Formats: sequence, C-alpha cells, structure tokens
Amino acid sequence: METIFNNINYVFALLGAILVAHNYLYLFVGVFFKSKKYPETALLKNYAILISARNESKVIGQLLESLNQLDYPKDLYKVFVVADNCTDDTANICRSYGAIVYERFDKLKARKGYALEFLVDHIKNDYGIESFDGYLVFDADNLVDPNFLTQMNKAFVYENGGIITGYRNTKNFDTNIISSSYGFHFYRSTMVLHRPRHLLGIGTHLSGTGYLIDSKLLLDGWHFHTLTEDTEFTIEKSAQGQKIKFCEAAIFYDEQPTSLKISIRQRVRWTRGRLSVFLKSGWKLFLNVFKKKSFTSYDLYFYLFPWSIITYFGFIIETIILFILSLIYKENFNFNVPLKVITSYLVSVYILYSLYGILISIRERKHIKAPYYKIFIYALFYPIFEFLHLIITPIAVLSPKVEWKPIEHNDNRNINDLL
Repeated sequence: METIFNNINYVFALLGAILVAHNYLYLFVGVFFKSKKYPETALLKNYAILISARNESKVIGQLLESLNQLDYPKDLYKVFVVADNCTDDTANICRSYGAIVYERFDKLKARKGYALEFLVDHIKNDYGIESFDGYLVFDADNLVDPNFLTQMNKAFVYENGGIITGYRNTKNFDTNIISSSYGFHFYRSTMVLHRPRHLLGIGTHLSGTGYLIDSKLLLDGWHFHTLTEDTEFTIEKSAQGQKIKFCEAAIFYDEQPTSLKISIRQRVRWTRGRLSVFLKSGWKLFLNVFKKKSFTSYDLYFYLFPWSIITYFGFIIETIILFILSLIYKENFNFNVPLKVITSYLVSVYILYSLYGILISIRERKHIKAPYYKIFIYALFYPIFEFLHLIITPIAVLSPKVEWKPIEHNDNRNINDLL
C-alpha cells in the first residue's frame, strides 16, 4: 500500500514538473539577465490616472502628492478618483490635490471592479475615452516614483500601446514578517515571471495596480467584476492576443497587510477569485495553445491553474481511497505514510522558498527598503507565508461566500521617505 501511495505521488509530481519546466528557464533568466531598458522618445502621450478609493483619508494624500511630483509634463496627465462608498473625507482630500472626483454609493456592488467601471463610464461620457492615449490604474495606498510616468511613456511608445505593468515595490517591507513576506512574494513575481517573460518575448500578467492600458482597449468600457478583476482582465485580453509588457524602470510602491487575519482574508479572496476566473475563462487560453500556438496562453494557463487546490484535495482523496482499499483487503493502513508525505512537502517548501528569499535578497537588493540584517531574518520567515496555503485553500474552496472587503491602510510614509 505504501508503494502505491508513493508511486501515485511521484507520477503526479513528475507530470506537474514537466508541464511547468519552462519556469526553470525563467528562474535562470530572471536572476542572471539584466532587465530590458526602453529607448528614449520625444513623443509624449496623454494619460488619465484612475484611482479607486474607499475611506482612504489616511494615505491617499501621499499618493496624490507623489503624482504631483512626477517629472512628466503636468498638462499631459490628469488624475481621476472614484470615492467609492466613502464615509470619511477622502473625496475632499482628493479635490484639494487637484484630482477630479466622482462619488459613488452602491453597497450592493461594493467592489473595485464595479468602481472602475463607474469611473471609466463617467470619463467616457464627460471627456471621451480617446481623449487620453492611455489609462493608468493605482490603488489609494500606492506611492509613485517621480520617474514612473516618463518610463511608462517610453515603454508605451516603443510597444505601440497595449498593456504595460510597472515594477511593484513594497512601501512597508520593514514593518513585520507579514508585510515583508508580501514583499518577497511580489519581488519573486518580478524575478521569476515578469522579467524573464519580458526578456523572452512572452506576455506577463497584471497584479492589481500600477499598470497602463491603451485607450483603444477601453472603448467598450471596463467590465471586469470578479474578486480578482486584474486576473480576469489579464486572461480576457491575453486570450484576445494582447501580450502584457513589463517596464521594470517604472517603479511604484504598495502598502502590504501587517495583520495575519487580514492577510488570510485577502489571500482567501485571491484564491477564490483566481479559481472563478480559471473556471470562467481558462478554457480560452487552453484553446489558444492549439489554435494560435501561443506560448503566452500556455504559460498563463498553467500560471492560473489551481495547483494548490488540486494538490490539497487530491491528497485527501488519495488518502481516503487507500484507507478504503486497506479495509477491503484487510491490511493495516499505515497513517505514517501520508504523514511522511506532508512532512516531506513542508520541508521541501521551506527549503525552496528560503532559497528564493536568498536569491531575492541578492537580485532585488537595491529595491528593498530595509537593512541587511532585517532582510535576512525576514527571509527565514518567508516560507511560512507559503505554508499558509494549507489553511487558505480549503477556506477559499469550501466557504459558501467569499466577499471583497476593504483593507485599512495607515502607513503614512510619503515618496520622499522611500527615495
């Protein structure tokens, strides 16, 4: 019975490794190759900056201040904010910084995707979508490097529009092990996904904020409302043939959760949202692999594939089946066998993500806002962030209802504190 158990796990592990073997190439390229720099351009495009905010009075002023400090001509970008179901002074603060504010009150559709739809529709009616060449999306807790828009414009001109994502840095990496683990998570995405995909000419994915969309792609408005609207947008546009580009020189900062409870709640939403998008639209990528022979579709399909869910519930089902077989054939079921598998999994995950932490600390060091000793300590705790999938996965799948809930942001650092 133990041999059967081990063989089944070996086969599935081997199959998974083969399907995503290209990630080993990604790791090599992401660690050892330099990022792509876009050439200078005299062509300056006109941009709208979109911000969705709900009760963000503690941090949105710092974002708007950083946007006002951009080294890009002030007459070529305009800031729009949707104050979404706000009960604080968010709207007035935004107006005081010169932003154009639309207030929205709809508690039945209180989610970022609906707020963005509301904002885009108002811009379409009041200005016209094509009055701007592109639309940048930020969250209220972000901060933006002064050079961000200049760098994004170079990429936008060079790529002839399309969709481009910037470099997601972490505003509060040094706060505690939770915020630093998020930082490692997003630095890892840059190192093993965004950078190598871009260097190899493969489309990447969006991650919530800090991205630019060609106005031509918003002529019909914004209609992405799932729990993870960024993933839904990524899959729909990638399935239509858009390759999302990466501009590493365009840096912005994102505030990460510092509470374990909030972290789990957020990641449950991510897991449930990604699953819903996979079930809704994953088949489009799968068909593109054969119809259009698109490696981007292949890569994104297996990036979105619910590996943690398959692994978690597959292990449980496998254990139950073997237990039943042991009863049928009157053999003693050795509970130490699945226990060994779990232990082996935890040890391998800890080693893997500890190594990731070390590589990230070296490769992305210039972006990490923390002293060396803190980075080292946080790297040792980073694997625990990944272990939490053992808790997050069953909650995300089995919960009758997973809702988007706002996360309170209160880190009031400004952009000058991070430069």
